[in-house]
Amino acid sequence: MRYGEVPQALPAGERQGKAAAFNQKNIRPALPEPGEFDDFWRGGLAEVAAVPPDIRQKRIGALCDGRREVYRLSFATVDGGRIYGFLTRPAGPGPFPALVSVPGAGPGTGPDTDPANEGFAVLCCNVFPYETTEECAENERRYEAFNRQGLYIYRGAESPEHCLLRSALLGISRAADWLAEQPFADADRIGVFGSSQGGGFALMLAGLKPRFRAAAANVPAFCDFGGEKSGWPQFRQHGFDRMKLFDAAYFAARIRCPVKMIAGWCDEVCPPESVYAAYNCINAPKEIVDEPAMAHEIWPSYGRLLQWLKGELKG
Repeated sequence: MRYGEVPQALPAGERQGKAAAFNQKNIRPALPEPGEFDDFWRGGLAEVAAVPPDIRQKRIGALCDGRREVYRLSFATVDGGRIYGFLTRPAGPGPFPALVSVPGAGPGTGPDTDPANEGFAVLCCNVFPYETTEECAENERRYEAFNRQGLYIYRGAESPEHCLLRSALLGISRAADWLAEQPFADADRIGVFGSSQGGGFALMLAGLKPRFRAAAANVPAFCDFGGEKSGWPQFRQHGFDRMKLFDAAYFAARIRCPVKMIAGWCDEVCPPESVYAAYNCINAPKEIVDEPAMAHEIWPSYGRLLQWLKGELKG
């Protein structure tokens, strides 16, 4: 995959049947954890906490149907930026179990309304420093305009202290803290999930703060920075050596809640080696689902993973 490309699934016709693995439970990150890791992230959390949150919330009346309430949200983050997202919650006082999610790579998404019908509040945060909408075509237009100078995920990657990924992660962590403080949300029953980019964020968020009750990640990105087959966006291969501070495997080592993950053995975007490098760092109850014929995509096993996550929050 070349610099500036967004991950895509390998076409089914180009796959070579099922993949195989050997001794995958012994795979570890290729590089040792950087000594500055904890100080870097402690400093980031302190920095974002010192920024006035400037929370902006607007109800989307057209999506509210008596059973659910839907809002646009944004929060201030570091470096003068903002994080934008959507909140959907069941109508009524609660408190409800809650979910936090980040979309996969690409133009971002609108609100995730279905979980509210199952009794969950859900906060979906996009990673961009601009507002996304409920309209896919408009999100595509904004995304293409923003990426004319290079793919968003590499913005500022030559300086991890001020890159887009750092401001996004710290801003979304702040948004999760805000969610836990709301009277409609049960602070003891908050889960985090995602696929690809969102799966990597799920691991990073769960390791950054011990807030979450459980986490679920499908083919997570950002894993095993130094590996020969590292996960998207392959920062090291593009010369961004200090972006090892964002290796989801190092965050995974700090997770203390139950985790379930999925590895696609035909995945060339987030290879199974990278997923296992992160999974094997987790020192908490965990399970991984192997999909020998799956590339970088979403299969029914991800739906089952999310049902497990919801069950953990309801239990």
